[in-house]
Amino acid sequence: MGSLLNVDYNDELTRLRVHEIVKYFQRLGIPLKLAKIPNDVIADAFYIHYRTPVLREEPQEEEALWHLFLKTYVATEVYQEVSKISRYNYSVSKSASVKLLRAYNSLLSRIERGSLEGWKDEKQDFRELSQNQQLRQEMTSLLRFYMGSIKNIEKLRKAVTKALGDEVGKEAAELLFDIDVDPYRARLAKILESLVETLSAVQPEMEQGPISERRGVISGVTRLRAFSDLQRATNLSKAIYIQSRELFGYKLATKSLSIYDATLDTREKLYLLVDKSGSMFYTLYDGIALDMTQKITWATALAVALMKRSRKAILRFFDQMVYPPITNIKDIVKSLLRVLPLGGTDISAAVHTAVRDAKQMGLHNYKLVIVTDGEDDMVHPEVLKAAKTIFREVKAILIGGSNETIESYLPTIKVNTANLESLKIALKNI
Repeated sequence: MGSLLNVDYNDELTRLRVHEIVKYFQRLGIPLKLAKIPNDVIADAFYIHYRTPVLREEPQEEEALWHLFLKTYVATEVYQEVSKISRYNYSVSKSASVKLLRAYNSLLSRIERGSLEGWKDEKQDFRELSQNQQLRQEMTSLLRFYMGSIKNIEKLRKAVTKALGDEVGKEAAELLFDIDVDPYRARLAKILESLVETLSAVQPEMEQGPISERRGVISGVTRLRAFSDLQRATNLSKAIYIQSRELFGYKLATKSLSIYDATLDTREKLYLLVDKSGSMFYTLYDGIALDMTQKITWATALAVALMKRSRKAILRFFDQMVYPPITNIKDIVKSLLRVLPLGGTDISAAVHTAVRDAKQMGLHNYKLVIVTDGEDDMVHPEVLKAAKTIFREVKAILIGGSNETIESYLPTIKVNTANLESLKIALKNI
């Protein structure tokens, strides 16, 4: 029996979640003393994060150590911070349970090796264990080490929320919480932090593009915006006027009458190919800030800014392979925090995929923008020519590099310094 009163340990869903956590450990290759950690303990580790915990008062002797470990954890500031993002969130609760079980596993290992001062034997009841101050201090230290710093994540979440919206901030917090499970993400967290700072500085350039008017050309039906629009009232609005002046007056006051629209949205539709190969994670010198900026940070900031100001946009990351299409900013951040940089770059394959998408999805009025450092000696001119025939326009952005084939066949913007000024210039010229 576990330590939580509000968990049914025999429930099929509980058993399934225990099974998934064990499989997660095995996939990550993290050693765990499963013989000493029963399924009920694994269930506790998940549900203490997923729900508001209700702990038993007096645990059985064999559960005393785990029960004290849980009580110690719940009393920490770390738990209060973790629970803010884990409550009723399956993904975060699973990651948090992995960290908690790793901390408990480490405690068991220390006891097994006899390296824990003040430890007598396993046959101690809960009250005896509670009075062991050295044991409680050891638990607190292990919890602090394995659960990591949540305050930094919360700080970054707020910054992401301010720059990109609440949904993106929440997604970023969930992904960044996995850093201790996947250490590579610590590096990506720094990239995200730099990305948010860059986007905040180019906020005006991310404003949506202009919408031009075409007087006399009907482009659709919309709602009344101003009383002067009544000259373009639809037949339905005219019929309401004839049949019921009261209803017409109400709809006029609430601006719910329909009119013929004569505006045309001229914001561009974009198809973006963004290189995320290993060389894109190298840095370029920023002469103004006297600092180094990773090429992938600059490229992602450009992509986000373009997606925010365009009418419609599709983005694909690529390296040796081409990744699934992305159509919103939340998924850009998610991809940035999940991807691992691979060594090679296949620009031809990426452009070929874009051409295929354009044919299948009817993207002939889209502009194709290729963002890369150009480190690929095997770019095929034929695929670049095909892109120019299928897309309305094709442009390349070369970051800190050159590529003779691309520069010969495509209008190219070369970026030698990764800073805000070069980003603004690129945005104006795309």
